[in-house]
Amino acid sequence: MNQLWGYLIIEELVRNGVDYFVISPGSRSTPLTATVAQHPQAQKIVCLDERGAAFHALGYARATGNPAVLICTSGSAAANYFPAVIEASIDHIPLIILSADRPPELRQTGANQTIDQVHLYGSYPKWEFDLPCPTAEMSHRVVLTTIDLAVSKSRQAPGGVVQLNCMFREPFGEMGAPVEIPASLEQWNGSQSPYTRYADRLTIPTSAEIKSLVEIIQRTRKGVLTIGQLKSTVDIEAVVELAARLNWAVFADIQSGLRLRQDFPNLIHYFDRLLLTDISRELERIETIVQLGTRIVSARWLKWIEQYPPQNYIVVANDRDRHDPSHLVSLRIESDIAYLCQQLCQQLPQLSPSTWVRKIRSASDKISVTAAKFLKTTKLTEPLIARTISELIPSQHGLWVANSMPIRDLDMYGVGELGDEETGGLGDLGTGNIRIGANRGTSGIEGAIAAATGFAVGLQAPVTAIVGDLSSLHDLNSFALLPRNTQPVIVVIINNDGGGIFSFLPIAKSTEIFDTYFGTPHGVNFSHAAVMFGLDYYHPQTSDELIRDYQQALANNCSAVIEVTTDRSENLQLHQALDAEIQQQLRQID
Repeated sequence: MNQLWGYLIIEELVRNGVDYFVISPGSRSTPLTATVAQHPQAQKIVCLDERGAAFHALGYARATGNPAVLICTSGSAAANYFPAVIEASIDHIPLIILSADRPPELRQTGANQTIDQVHLYGSYPKWEFDLPCPTAEMSHRVVLTTIDLAVSKSRQAPGGVVQLNCMFREPFGEMGAPVEIPASLEQWNGSQSPYTRYADRLTIPTSAEIKSLVEIIQRTRKGVLTIGQLKSTVDIEAVVELAARLNWAVFADIQSGLRLRQDFPNLIHYFDRLLLTDISRELERIETIVQLGTRIVSARWLKWIEQYPPQNYIVVANDRDRHDPSHLVSLRIESDIAYLCQQLCQQLPQLSPSTWVRKIRSASDKISVTAAKFLKTTKLTEPLIARTISELIPSQHGLWVANSMPIRDLDMYGVGELGDEETGGLGDLGTGNIRIGANRGTSGIEGAIAAATGFAVGLQAPVTAIVGDLSSLHDLNSFALLPRNTQPVIVVIINNDGGGIFSFLPIAKSTEIFDTYFGTPHGVNFSHAAVMFGLDYYHPQTSDELIRDYQQALANNCSAVIEVTTDRSENLQLHQALDAEIQQQLRQID
């Protein structure tokens, strides 16, 4: 029975197109693990650390929009999935957990490796089910329909986490022996289809809601299209088409997949930096903001719209969450983003570009030139690292950005396909088609390297990950995934000996406690870790060496670590000086 149920679970997942399994070793999960190991269509990876396993699965699901399956034994193993479960839940990323468990007679008895795994993740899963122990008396169809429902629950927008807690009694059966399919499942066994197929569902707003939005847009003389996190290339291209039709100013967050592109004219790459300058007066009387997608990295933009609220603030996302930290949203539309963009393009005339948009685009371009010239005169710094990687990363690659300073620096100073003058001589190197991933649901520092490895597998493309030193220490176990990953991951570690982002906060002035409790210097580098895990290691000292080493790592086409040492206090001063230089240069614009 254990062997049969294990086969039915895994086979039905594969028939539903869920075929990537992330396994952590254990005994109680043997019926599941052994079936995956022997299934010819199952893709699989073994992750010793369940926390890293969960973030690897999360990265894969971010890239594909399809759930990965996590398999672990009973006890505390499944508890280590919790940080990734929270991230996936808040950001609506599909995951399926198959947690093996003890049978009912061993629960609450003091039996070894037994905890309460029912409702283990609280309110975070979309759905959970305590799958009973396999018995001959129970219909095997229960297993198949349960799996079909689990896949549908995880996939259907908004995506999310599903936990199936799978109880197994010993003995687990003779793994490797042929599975005998009962006669009651003869029709299922003779096909390749799921037992129950759940029809796809598209979230569609009413025609009245679309008409209302069209009318608001047509009345607007000064509008901004803000692009938050987008989760698919279909959404990205639909947004590009809408942006071209509206001809509004486009503020694209780094998570949107558009921030580094240059293929439509009204993309304001440096909108965050514009808010530091006098040109920001052009943004004080915005009539309408339409935000497509979720979560904006720029805290400065969020504070700006609180100070200068628009008449209309419309948020469109494919879930029912509020997405309104400033409490300014006047219209909230739950919709498939590509569908809504297509409807708007059909109903709106081609709008003409306005003078004010051209003015702020010109200012944004000047910020790019100013930043390039300023950073070229400095040593290897954190903004320069983000800018250099954004310039050099090849088209069709993936870029994973860790939280704290890396994602902020890339959002503020990353650059797309520009010419020699803007890139400081690097030329047109092509970043228009890269996919960008980040864990901004809870903005934690854990699991960054593991998530990058999963992102690479999901994209089926090499990935560059920009990660801080504390984040790298936090996820050191996941270095073990790098040499075994099916796609190479180049991990660029920015080592400023602690938590660099805290230097930007008021607490940094409390010198008697800051370094110990916030700066948290650790005094380590990652050269020995690279040797331990068999990874190529680079430690560039200058911008030219960073370019050389990164290009060499790309050419080698294998996972590597590039560690760049920076100084936290100098980093703060550099950001302040660069902000001042941008303000000085933009005073020359009328």
